[in-house]
Amino acid sequence: MTRSDSDLLWPVERLPDALEQLAQRQGYGRAAGEIAPPAAAVEPSRVWMFALGDRLGVELEPITPLYHELPDVLERAAPCILQVRRDGVPSYLVLLGTRRGKLRLLARDATVVSVQRKSALTLLREEQEATVAEVDQLLGGVEMSPRAREHARSQMLLQRLGQVQLRTGWIMRPRRTASRRTLLGDIPSLVAGILVSHTLLSLVLAGSFWLLGRAALQAHLETGWFLGWIAVIACAIPLRMLEVWWQGVFSIRLGTLLKQQLLAGTLKLTPDEVRLDGIGRHFGRVAEAEVVEQLAVGGALLAVLSLVDLILAGVILVLGAGGWPQAMVLVLWVVVAFVLARRHYGVQRAWSSARVEITHDLLERMLGHRTRLAQLPLERWHDGEDVRLSSYSEISKVMDRRTMQLTALLRDGWLVLALLTLLPAFSIGTANASALAVSVGGILLALRAFDEVAVYFQQVSQAAVSFEQIRDLLLAVGRPELESKVPLEMEGGKQTDAASGTLMEARGVTFRHDARTRPVLENCSFQIAQGDRILLEGPSGGGKSTLVSLLTGLRTPQGGVMLLHALDRATFGSSGWRKRITAAPQFHENHVLSGSFAYNLLLGREWPTSPELRTKAAALCKELGLDELVAKMPAGLEEMIGETGWQLSHGEKSRLYIARTLLQGVELVILDESFASLDPETMRVAQRCVLNHAKALVVVSHP
Repeated sequence: MTRSDSDLLWPVERLPDALEQLAQRQGYGRAAGEIAPPAAAVEPSRVWMFALGDRLGVELEPITPLYHELPDVLERAAPCILQVRRDGVPSYLVLLGTRRGKLRLLARDATVVSVQRKSALTLLREEQEATVAEVDQLLGGVEMSPRAREHARSQMLLQRLGQVQLRTGWIMRPRRTASRRTLLGDIPSLVAGILVSHTLLSLVLAGSFWLLGRAALQAHLETGWFLGWIAVIACAIPLRMLEVWWQGVFSIRLGTLLKQQLLAGTLKLTPDEVRLDGIGRHFGRVAEAEVVEQLAVGGALLAVLSLVDLILAGVILVLGAGGWPQAMVLVLWVVVAFVLARRHYGVQRAWSSARVEITHDLLERMLGHRTRLAQLPLERWHDGEDVRLSSYSEISKVMDRRTMQLTALLRDGWLVLALLTLLPAFSIGTANASALAVSVGGILLALRAFDEVAVYFQQVSQAAVSFEQIRDLLLAVGRPELESKVPLEMEGGKQTDAASGTLMEARGVTFRHDARTRPVLENCSFQIAQGDRILLEGPSGGGKSTLVSLLTGLRTPQGGVMLLHALDRATFGSSGWRKRITAAPQFHENHVLSGSFAYNLLLGREWPTSPELRTKAAALCKELGLDELVAKMPAGLEEMIGETGWQLSHGEKSRLYIARTLLQGVELVILDESFASLDPETMRVAQRCVLNHAKALVVVSHP
């Protein structure tokens, strides 16, 4: 190992310090304080890494790149840490980013070092390349130039190792609840660059209008003037290309941030919020989120650029033949534009609300309330539809009229007013050709801005209305989340390895749903010990599923206390509590996703998963009697299932849900009516498997 390698590679025992320095340099998170390091020379578990991220106030995402993907990872994954393993001992490169074609790495002495990309690739790939030493032996007997040899070697290694997985690294991102400045990152600098380039572009275009207008008004369109005009127009090409490039990067960055925030907000919705909103409103939120991303991200920026053009046009008009009177007319017309846009927004808001309600009603009738509709008389199935459609049609007509006023009146009205205000100076002859040319340039620049602003205002208006539909999701991001106070070295449940003793205790637990006046659970107390097998029976609506949601942490008791190993949920944190207790929901609340059978089995574990977990999943499938199903699948555990793949029967799905729950490896397993759809023989097999693997078990069933 060279001196530079030893300076750049962080050992496992210094991993907390490396991540803390990386977070502080990026402006993420906070100081973690004293943290016990992981065991030396042993790769820390994912549970430990996630817990460390919680302490630092950042998100850590595992990444296991393929050999051929590594160059892209080095280009785009920063800030991150990437694992290098030598003689079985893991260490880490801390990547800050790239600059001028070189990688910026954080050295062990807290200095930033720039290295060639090729050096980092060699270091990260050396473990895998050592397994194919025959490549160098083969090339050793061939005469070729060093450059050709290196190229041939890289291509052969890419062919042999392209699909081989490298060691797991970790990408660092700010928490979704971080400050706006942290979340926005370099987006403000992109906006500043776009504004500068657009301002220069508008000045260049105004200058081209001045050149052409002056030549025309002086009646000498000579070759020199024409060539000068072409030269000025040519200067606009690189400025326009730069502006379009930065706009694209801006749209991607802001669109990605919006989607991340929406996903974070969705994950913080309570089960009751999800259930009460209904499928139609959820579908409407997805559609409106796309509208906000497509229109707000692009339309808002372009509307701002149009306002910049109007400001420049006003300055140019002051310098032209029309002077201040013409500039004041422009200001008044901008006020008229805002009034028209405001009127249009009001109508569009009512139109969008009506559209969302119609969509919600349709989907609820088709999917959400089919049983209720079946119980109604046939003549009442379409009650109220004509009234809603008629109201929607009337609102659409009004919006169409307002749209026509906004698009047609702004452009044509400005051109008429501008020419009228310029007419006195032109007819009296008090202004020279240069001043008239300047005025013409300002008029055309403002005309271009009004032509664009009418369209962009419509986009921003529609995006603003759509934003109201998803605002509650963005607000949900800021909801406080309990963070674990369990010592880092005790994460992963290692502190609970005792073979006996009380696992969970509830004292006086009370819970009432928002829509009800009476509590569904009142003064409920119980204990669950290590190794217990408990059958929970009760009538429908008696609170069994509510109790399950309280046990798993999906709901919070409104009274009383629930303890896990004598510690409350605030001590474990939301995620820490759920890592120790898991449940298989009722059949209608569980899902088979469009992915491989292995992916559905190991949902909730790390992905890509380890060979050990795949082996365990295959063995569990055999115990549950799913091995015959897997044998029929051409790709085995890798067979795609769900809506777009292999279809599973009702009983096969139930056993998949049971296997998914057991594979979490938690301390308390809860099965909510998981055996209801199984035949007697299959149920005995499934029960035997569950009893063999669950450390503590609660089975919910009807009497």
